[in-house]
Amino acid sequence: MNNTLNNVKLLTTDNAKTKKGESRGFLTYVLYLAPHKQGGLGNVCPHASVGCILACLFSAGMGKFANVRNSRIRKTQLFFSNPKEFIELLSLEIEKAIIQAKKKGLVPCFRLNATSDLPWELLGGKLAFNLFNRFPSVAFYDYTKNAARAELFARGGMPSNYHLTFSRSECNESDCKRLLNLGVNIAAVFSTKKKDQLPATYQGVNVIDGDLNDLRFTDPKGVYVGLRAKGQALSDKSGFVIKL
Repeated sequence: MNNTLNNVKLLTTDNAKTKKGESRGFLTYVLYLAPHKQGGLGNVCPHASVGCILACLFSAGMGKFANVRNSRIRKTQLFFSNPKEFIELLSLEIEKAIIQAKKKGLVPCFRLNATSDLPWELLGGKLAFNLFNRFPSVAFYDYTKNAARAELFARGGMPSNYHLTFSRSECNESDCKRLLNLGVNIAAVFSTKKKDQLPATYQGVNVIDGDLNDLRFTDPKGVYVGLRAKGQALSDKSGFVIKL
């Protein structure tokens, strides 16, 4: 394997929100890339809206540190420069993560699109075999703004261990309504303050509190997953954040 790739750690458990899942017995491993075109070699968020790009959490949390952002940019550049080897390295890390989680008495799960929106189901690496099918007993989950992927998930066209939540933006309300009717959950950002309750419903559909944990694959079907505006989203004027 390429020495440059071999020296890069791709997955992390260092995320305040995903750590909330540990109290429920899950250990979440996350892959952070540089969102949209910030990696410099390609676009990892091809369906991002203007509001999404402006409100991105790339620089929130640990991302406020330059060394962390630079690491994410480096990983993104490595992905584009050698995607097949990148997948193989990621596969090795997943194997180690599964062992690590079990030693801690926790169930491993993986979110590969923490700050990206890549079609991992189509990326087979050198073995031409995607990561979900390599690890069929492990739960993977992501958010996506790709309506076609979300619909494919709703219709059973994704690997059975891969769960997708569709992300609302200022310009995809019609997709949200259509996908809700198919049983897909919709993540939506509200202007609700940190310690305040999210609305019980939005447009007549139940809203659950998505800030309590990040375990989206455990959510009931056909609901809005409410998220409170954070970071740059607090000053959103595009309509990406639902004003209450």
